[in-house]
Amino acid sequence: MRLPQIAKISPIQTTRNFIHACNRPLFSKIGTYRAYVLGQFTLKAITTDDNERDFSAVMESKDNIAAVAPDRTWPEGLTLDQNLIDLAWHQKEFEARRSFAWIIENDAADYLGCVYVYPSNESEKAAVVRWWWRKGFEANNDLFQGLLFAWLESSDWPDLNFSKSP
Repeated sequence: MRLPQIAKISPIQTTRNFIHACNRPLFSKIGTYRAYVLGQFTLKAITTDDNERDFSAVMESKDNIAAVAPDRTWPEGLTLDQNLIDLAWHQKEFEARRSFAWIIENDAADYLGCVYVYPSNESEKAAVVRWWWRKGFEANNDLFQGLLFAWLESSDWPDLNFSKSP
């Protein structure tokens, strides 16, 4: 029996493109800031130890996350176990300097949201920044954005161009 041809796109080529994007040479030159203070905000590298509070924040904030990433369906159907896997991936990516994910906290260590820095496919000097706020927590988004981009444009992040998405 002959099987029908389903796809003409090579999964190997797609994987290579993804791996190429995640291995940007300039990301490997960046220091790993496990914690960083941005004015009234503290960024804390997300780890598997954050699973329960992250899962709670994510599930409470589905609408806010959807507004930031309308092209994605995540976190629909997410379970606590699946979230643990996601956090392990973020933690490993951070350690390998392929992408960065931090919890945004206030002075009381409340979980306000998350910020992500991913390599862009545009060039080896390009990165995409995305963040979301936890439902029910008030944060000055303009202040946060100004502080965040001031840091990202500093010498801590040499020779990279950042864009906010979306």
